[in-house]
Amino acid sequence: MSQPALSRHIAVLEHELRTKLFIRKQGGGQLTDAGNLLRERARPILRQLTNLIEQVGDRAGGQLSVGVPPSWQYLFRSHFVEKLIDRYPSIALRVHEGASRVLREDMHAGMLDLANVRFEAASPNGYVNTRLVREPLVLVSHKDAQLFPEKSVPLSRLDKLKLALPGKPNVIRGHIENSLARKGLGFNNAFEVDAVTLSMDLARKSLSATVTPCCAVSGNPYLEDSVSWSPIRGMFITWALCENTARSHSPAVGEGRRLISQIVGEAVQGGKWIGADLFSYA
Repeated sequence: MSQPALSRHIAVLEHELRTKLFIRKQGGGQLTDAGNLLRERARPILRQLTNLIEQVGDRAGGQLSVGVPPSWQYLFRSHFVEKLIDRYPSIALRVHEGASRVLREDMHAGMLDLANVRFEAASPNGYVNTRLVREPLVLVSHKDAQLFPEKSVPLSRLDKLKLALPGKPNVIRGHIENSLARKGLGFNNAFEVDAVTLSMDLARKSLSATVTPCCAVSGNPYLEDSVSWSPIRGMFITWALCENTARSHSPAVGEGRRLISQIVGEAVQGGKWIGADLFSYA
């Protein structure tokens, strides 16, 4: 759409709503408070319209919006995205990356079709919640830290150890902190880091260690020569696949669900995801 045509549409919308949506500036514009409110309120409506078009038209492709945690980045990017694009080029894919808390907020807004989040007994309204896989939490440090994937370490290894973990609230950080406290051990979160790549870089440079789900490092060729890691004895996380029930009819959602289950199963059964256990759904 040309700039003059877009400006006319905006002017008509502002006239209908009887309020300014944009503050026009040289070289661009900025949303007003009313414009920001309209944008946020319009997103779910646009999603509903897309859903209706797919349902009525019974399209073979369609839109697929998937939420994944940062630790799934390598597993998801290297396998799911490539295979989905190759097999179903007509599917318009959108990937949201965020901690489980953030993804659950997106689910409450109805913005996600599928999401991999930490399993909780109660699923968000409008979603079905199915346990997918359980994996160990692992301690990651520099290459010469004498950590080995096949040899677990006790929780006491983390006693007063300088760590780089996310700030509160974060499930893994809380689990580690509370477990250490119950055993009378010291928790030393030297760096509050919400980015997995940065915490891995700090571990690689011997500035701190970090704790992450195993899938962030297991079978990851980008990390195998730069860090070392070991499972932490008795520390696990269970992941669930959540599906938006309002979107279950969509062919794109069905294909996405099947492909996620397939990739998780192949990674576990093929030995690339060390220490992970599948639930029957996968």
